[in-house]
Amino acid sequence: MRNLSIIATIVSCLGGFLFGFDLGVISGILAMPSFTAYFHIAGDPNTVAQMKGNVVSLLQAGCCVGSLLTNLVADPVGRKKAIIIFSVIFILGGLLQTLAHNLDTMMAGRFVAGLGIGATSALVPMYIAEIAPKKLRGRLGTTWQFLIVLGIMVSYFVDYGCIRNLPYGDNQWRVPLGIQIVPGGLLLIGMIFLPESLRWLAVKGKPDLVKENLLRLRNIPEEDPEFVDELQEILTAAEEERTHKGKVWNEFFQKNMLHRLFIGVMVQVFQQWTGTNAINYYAPEIFQSTGMNTDNIDILATGVYGVVKVVFVALSFFMVDTKLGRRRTLMLGSLFMFTAFFILAGMIYGIQKDNGGNLKTAVVGAKGYVAVVMIYFFAIGYEFSWGPIPWVLCSEIFPTHTRAVSLSITTAFNWAMNAVIAKVTPIMMANITYGTYFFFGSMAVIMGIFTYFLVPETRGRSLEQIDEVFSGKMFVHNDSYVIDHAKLQLDAEQGNYRE
Repeated sequence: MRNLSIIATIVSCLGGFLFGFDLGVISGILAMPSFTAYFHIAGDPNTVAQMKGNVVSLLQAGCCVGSLLTNLVADPVGRKKAIIIFSVIFILGGLLQTLAHNLDTMMAGRFVAGLGIGATSALVPMYIAEIAPKKLRGRLGTTWQFLIVLGIMVSYFVDYGCIRNLPYGDNQWRVPLGIQIVPGGLLLIGMIFLPESLRWLAVKGKPDLVKENLLRLRNIPEEDPEFVDELQEILTAAEEERTHKGKVWNEFFQKNMLHRLFIGVMVQVFQQWTGTNAINYYAPEIFQSTGMNTDNIDILATGVYGVVKVVFVALSFFMVDTKLGRRRTLMLGSLFMFTAFFILAGMIYGIQKDNGGNLKTAVVGAKGYVAVVMIYFFAIGYEFSWGPIPWVLCSEIFPTHTRAVSLSITTAFNWAMNAVIAKVTPIMMANITYGTYFFFGSMAVIMGIFTYFLVPETRGRSLEQIDEVFSGKMFVHNDSYVIDHAKLQLDAEQGNYRE
């Protein structure tokens, strides 16, 4: 990997960090008395739950729209300019939130920021995949997930630092919301100095610019065989893509593509119904229900939850390409999450019963500590499985010429379900308390069954083999495919990575 490729990777990290920070920062802010008092978020539990759900879910609604808008912007103006445009939109949304003086402005800022996040969450990985050396592409999905959870973790500790060290007042929540603008600004500035996507330039019929930018990115002599082969590969792929121009949408009505879309959409929908963002957005309130409700320990426990997520998503770098493959990893993760949520639900039920049905007055004890451990145990199971794998799987199952449109569709479904989770979680917690966790645990069972019967193994399969899988039967539980680990190791050593 050459210097410019390293810089491009750092820019993608800023995009992932931005994504994660904005997702996580709201959880601590909603738990700040200064925030709820300033915006008059008060009343009976259902009213408060509705208001908090609106504040959180409007970001995800914007993200859903933003991810779909990438189809209208990325191809006409290019990946680079599109990222710059949506970075500006995100910064505008961040400013609206930071300077908000009423709840309507705050929610408008959340939606506008969501447009930027949703678009960049699709555009940045696409951009890096189209300029990076082949060796970077295989683990891009896991890298993206790592930076998301890193941003979430940092946001938790920023919230904790502000509520502990700033005097009571609106600066306690304005400062964290203002800090989110920084990675957005760095992404904007960084993109200005980077080259345009090689694939986009090639599709637009600009081979000279492809060659010039590829030389800059790889920093190797023009006559180098590696450079010649890669240049020819890019131009050939672009020519093939031009032959499909105007036909892409027609292909989505074919059985083969509908099958792929069904799997891609469902794994992204299920990723949200794991309950991960229910915890990300409302972690302080969940920790409060375990009895951690004094001296801001709930926000500190949320920060520790962020650390656990970062550590285990880092370990997923080594698990995503193990002999487990994609299917078994998803099923193992489902088992982890089912166990964690059912034990958590049992502990919350016990705490509620011990306190006459009122979790607000609970004092942390043995059941509370077990509940906290189960929340962390859930994070472990999620971060090596349903966190990174859906992104990796979706990048593998679609043909090259339909990948950009397909990923924008599957990503939009992810954000749509994210918005639903953000909206309904506080209502569920207010009305069915421990039943919330039994629900998410039951969803983990459904995900495991879905994966066993319907999700094919994609690791190590060529594009032709994947075409065969999606042209055949829907059920794959008796698939006899065996991952050739020796060949994969040889390909890794030689830098031969499948698109």
